[in-house]
Amino acid sequence: MELRQIRQFVALSESLNFHRAAKVLNISQPPLSISIRKLEQEIGVALFDRQARGVTPTEAGLAALPHARKILTGIEEMGEAARAAPDGKGGQLSVALVGSAVHALLPAVVPLFRLQRPAVDLRLREATTIDIIRDLEAGELDIGVLRTPVFDVRDITLEALYREEMILLLPKSHPLRDQQSLRLEDLRDEAFIGYDQNLLPNYRSLSLGIWAMAGFQPQIVEEVAHLHTLIALVESGIGIALAPAVSRIPGSSRICHARLTVQGGPIKVGLALATRRGESRPASGAFVAALREAAGRLR
Repeated sequence: MELRQIRQFVALSESLNFHRAAKVLNISQPPLSISIRKLEQEIGVALFDRQARGVTPTEAGLAALPHARKILTGIEEMGEAARAAPDGKGGQLSVALVGSAVHALLPAVVPLFRLQRPAVDLRLREATTIDIIRDLEAGELDIGVLRTPVFDVRDITLEALYREEMILLLPKSHPLRDQQSLRLEDLRDEAFIGYDQNLLPNYRSLSLGIWAMAGFQPQIVEEVAHLHTLIALVESGIGIALAPAVSRIPGSSRICHARLTVQGGPIKVGLALATRRGESRPASGAFVAALREAAGRLR
């Protein structure tokens, strides 16, 4: 079956006459008749009832017509996408962000990007930092937004977007719930919710380093991989937790927040743009520009 036969089948189905269909297709009638007959032989069923004044689609022809039209539409869309991709006006862009970046950046980034590239098929998903690095290296992602510090990134280029303070999350029933600022050194007897070693190794290492600066090893009662799970566990009263300041997201009013210091200073954590080294696409460049602009508003 050839694409030209599908076009001929659709043209004949719409004109219901070999002569008119041949005129639309800019070919003579005999080759069209032969081509349609070969198509029917290949499919194994008659697509048209031939009559003296024209043709009528059979039940098989009527059933096949929507699929034929879909094929032709798909071919046209494929060409449009291919022509649009080189200048970044079309094509597909795959982006993954850590959960906290979804809340902090996504509402600002997407509208900015859409203004510049409305036709790009933007694929967005939430992922952990370790998954973002893996998928970038495998070519399954174009852009990642992840937490730093990270280790062993090999062919990945990192660009700092902004830094924010780590804060303390407490359940509303906690005795320290009304404190605006707390010293981590004073919390050695508290139960903490930590970060999953396999899924968030950078967060876990950062947290352990912070507790070491405070001079104690924490009692970790649970470990998580997602911000919304962390907030739910704190709300339940299982423990308190260290988290980036973006944890003050809408809906997190179910818990309390306090500024946190260690050795007299705030604790900073970074958010970074991650891309494959040496790659450059117009659509990616437009998304990166939107990220930089949105991050600049958060600094």
